[in-house]
Amino acid sequence: MNSYRNQKISLVEFIPNRVICKNFPEKSFDLNREENGNYINLSYFTELHNHRGLVGKKKYELLLPKYVRRNQETFEVLGLLQAEMGKQHDGKIVFCNHEYRLVKKVMEWFEKEFDLPKDSWKWYIKVNINESSDENYRKEVENKVINYWTSKIGLSLELSYPKKISYIKNTKNTKLGFYDYGTLIIEMGSNLFSQILKSFVKNTFYKIIQYNDNEIRWFIRGIIAGESNIEIHTQEKHYRVFISAKEFAERKIYQECLKRLKIESTNYPNFVGLIISRKENNLQLLKQKLMTLSPEKYNKFLRMMNLYEDFDGLKEWRNNLQKPHNKIPQNKINSIIELHNQHPDWPAWKIAEQVGVSDIKVQRVRKERLLKTTNSVI
Repeated sequence: MNSYRNQKISLVEFIPNRVICKNFPEKSFDLNREENGNYINLSYFTELHNHRGLVGKKKYELLLPKYVRRNQETFEVLGLLQAEMGKQHDGKIVFCNHEYRLVKKVMEWFEKEFDLPKDSWKWYIKVNINESSDENYRKEVENKVINYWTSKIGLSLELSYPKKISYIKNTKNTKLGFYDYGTLIIEMGSNLFSQILKSFVKNTFYKIIQYNDNEIRWFIRGIIAGESNIEIHTQEKHYRVFISAKEFAERKIYQECLKRLKIESTNYPNFVGLIISRKENNLQLLKQKLMTLSPEKYNKFLRMMNLYEDFDGLKEWRNNLQKPHNKIPQNKINSIIELHNQHPDWPAWKIAEQVGVSDIKVQRVRKERLLKTTNSVI
């Protein structure tokens, strides 16, 4: 990993010669560049008109770093952006997810690489229910999700949209689930920065197979966190991971990446996703930690893997869980014990989702605590 410490990716090649107009794509503006150490000053002018004609010009500026770090964090976030960022030309960067850890990861990367503080993003929350006519319930829902996201992410209330909560009309859902906090949508309005970043993500996606195995692994980890579903059919004993992608060519790139990582997948021509099945392939997802970026999906994936009967590779992986390097941090042990005491009837997966660990780790802590309690009684 030390070999990546000083490696960088140049952003210069993603800077356009002309800036496309946000509202009129057929229009563009000359872009001026000025070197400034490790940064580039970028600027362009747009014309201001009224009913009498041209009345002046408006200057737009952007101080862009020449490089971003070429490391695990960058490739994981690029995968997340490829999966969850809006691709259309709309003059802004938009990212959405319902897991706060993933949103936080993306925001922290922008802060580290582009000096964009977390409280500079505009935001709103989308909930998958109808807007209630009951004012008290509507306030209850809105307070719940706003408090959740502001406490988890550190959002600025001043930068929220006037309507902080967006409801869904084409759904029969009328009540928000107990563990449902909606999906957070964050936006950064900058036409030029948006064009540069989208070009960077797009270029990385189409050339990802040219990168080394680690970088492919990190990128696919982000894709899986954003675009995958774990499908468990216990009666038929069919267990698979489904990666959503409408375009066949897009799925083909994912398939080539997985093949580089020794994972076989199926890409049906008229399907909307890539399928990873068979226990050997799912085991590789497990061993290469390709499912770990999303705690929610990782926990479900571990539940799926536990449905398999022991086979050589899986048995070896389970045995390795007992080694010291897998020791659970004490603060997480304390959280597991606290939640277990508060909710002794909760299944392991529910505690695992709250603490951010696997079901297996929760079961292990419970087992050790039970043994200690039994021994103290004896």
